[in-house]
Amino acid sequence: MNTRPVFLLLKYAGRAMVRAGEGSFVAISSTAAVFSARYLASYSAGKAAVDQLVRVAANELGRLNIRVNSVQPGMTRTAGTAAAFANPAMMKQFLDGQAIPRHGEADDQAHAVRYFAGPESSWVTGQLLTVDGGHTLRAFIDYGSLIDFADQGDPANFA
Repeated sequence: MNTRPVFLLLKYAGRAMVRAGEGSFVAISSTAAVFSARYLASYSAGKAAVDQLVRVAANELGRLNIRVNSVQPGMTRTAGTAAAFANPAMMKQFLDGQAIPRHGEADDQAHAVRYFAGPESSWVTGQLLTVDGGHTLRAFIDYGSLIDFADQGDPANFA
C-alpha cells in the first residue's frame, strides 16, 4: 500500500521523463522508515522500502538526467492525521520528542518537495530529506502508553 503506488508512478513517470530528456521525481516517505516505531511495522517497512526504491532508482536513472529523491515527513497536520492531532497526550509526546517544539504543517513538506523538484537541487539525487522538527534526533513516541491495544500486555492474550 505504501510502496507499490510509488513504484508504479516512478515506472510510468520515469518513462515520460526519459522521453523528455530530464526530470525530477519526489517520493513521500516518513520518519517511520528510520525509527523502530512499535505498532507501525507494516507502515515503517513500507516507507523504508520507498526510501530504498528512491536510492536505487536514482542510481539507475541518473545517467538519463533524471533525479529521484524523497521527503520523510514527521508528524504533520493533514486530513489523514486529524485523529492524532485530536489526541492532546499524543501531540504532547510528539512535541516533547522534537528539537523544534511546534507541529509540522503541510507547507513544511511542500517546501521540501519544491526544493527537490526545482532547479536549486539540480545536482541532488538519491537523497532522503527528513522534515520533522528534529524528531529523528530523539526517539519515537510510545503509542502503547497512549492507545489501548487489546492484544498487548497480558500474555494470556497471546495464547
